[in-house]
Amino acid sequence: MINKPSKYAIYTPAISQEFAKLGYSQHLKRSFAFLETDLNFLDPKSGLFHYPYALYSAGQAAKTANSALEDNIVKLRDRKATTVIGDSGGFQIQGNRIKFTGDPTCERMLRWLETHSDYSMSLDFPTGGITSGNVAMHAERLIAEGHNLDAMCAANDLSLDFNACLKQSLLNLDYFVQNRKPGATKLLNVLQGRNEPESKAWYEAVKGYGFEGWAFAGAHQNSFSLLLNRLHDMRNDGLLQSAKWIHILGISTPSIAYLFNALQRCVTKINPDLQITFDTAGPFISAAKFQALVTHRLDKTGWTFSTVSMPKEGSPSDARSLNELAWEIAQRRPKAKRGSKAIQDGQTLYAIPVSTTVGARVAVNEICVGSNGSSDLDNDSIMILMNHNAEAYLRVFKQVNRIFDNPKEFETDIPVLLKGLRFAIEDIWADPQSKTKDWGQFLDTLAAG
Repeated sequence: MINKPSKYAIYTPAISQEFAKLGYSQHLKRSFAFLETDLNFLDPKSGLFHYPYALYSAGQAAKTANSALEDNIVKLRDRKATTVIGDSGGFQIQGNRIKFTGDPTCERMLRWLETHSDYSMSLDFPTGGITSGNVAMHAERLIAEGHNLDAMCAANDLSLDFNACLKQSLLNLDYFVQNRKPGATKLLNVLQGRNEPESKAWYEAVKGYGFEGWAFAGAHQNSFSLLLNRLHDMRNDGLLQSAKWIHILGISTPSIAYLFNALQRCVTKINPDLQITFDTAGPFISAAKFQALVTHRLDKTGWTFSTVSMPKEGSPSDARSLNELAWEIAQRRPKAKRGSKAIQDGQTLYAIPVSTTVGARVAVNEICVGSNGSSDLDNDSIMILMNHNAEAYLRVFKQVNRIFDNPKEFETDIPVLLKGLRFAIEDIWADPQSKTKDWGQFLDTLAAG
């Protein structure tokens, strides 16, 4: 496990279950200019690219007792050269993709996390499932088991479903505390909540568990008012000073990465050993939908990723490399027009083509290999695109970090909103008591969007 903190917030690609099986129960069927094992970026010996961070979820890998035992690239990685964060599966449980049976489910998830992960989420019940109605059955179950949710509602003045999520999460926390194997994994206390009252109530209920770090879920992912309020609470309670890790679940846009860097610099003033990480499964979900990340923009008009459908863009006769395809698509992408509100200085802005290691070594016709001359993709193609998309994300975030460190050099490339939000975060951190409320509405601009 890598122990030295970075000065940047670190992106951890949320590996899909199919990608994790590569080289074990999942294999390439065709031959390429690289080995099957090269696609595993967690392997320092990869002939494509190596990246030492990832997130992997028990909600995917431990759906059953048998699946929890399967070998994969995460379980059998070099633990000294990599750091993997384990998600606990609460999202999948609440969505009824995993049947929750109380302690036996907690046991399965905890043991999987201890086997696979350096840092692991507590088994939370997400508040995001309240609106969709997925929590009602658990509220009924908890009441039938004798838990007084009405008393919790009276105490914190919040809804029955919210308190059902909180109560089950507290029961799971108790199980983890009582049954964890010392030193097997470092536990992160997950904070849920859709708004300030819920976030605050959740934090107050769980803050005494004494885990090694924290994870922010729910609305915290892009509501910087919630993030800063809870970080201030942790600082005031002396908990930020002892934490080793903070993970923010389920978001990874370039803009958010830029602002998480600001948070990273702020918290290390209090605790120089504290690392912030964030994740999404975007590279893997896009690839599973036959999408390749081909261009991005990092300029004053906005920071975005852009994907294309490979069956629509490629063909079985297209001998261009994947990188060459990305370059040609970038040339025909619409440019910002002179005289537009975003462009006041006559600057012409272009989409930037993605360039990856595998993209230089695989041809479009090796991706688009459908039967009978179609452009459909097979499983080999998807695995290659997953590797390509993951490296493309990482290269964009590397440029985001470069821009963050050199705001004057890249001044014309940073949207005004991001400049303002970075200033607000840094200003609030310096004087939280008097400025948090003043900046609150502005801080949540990205969440509102």
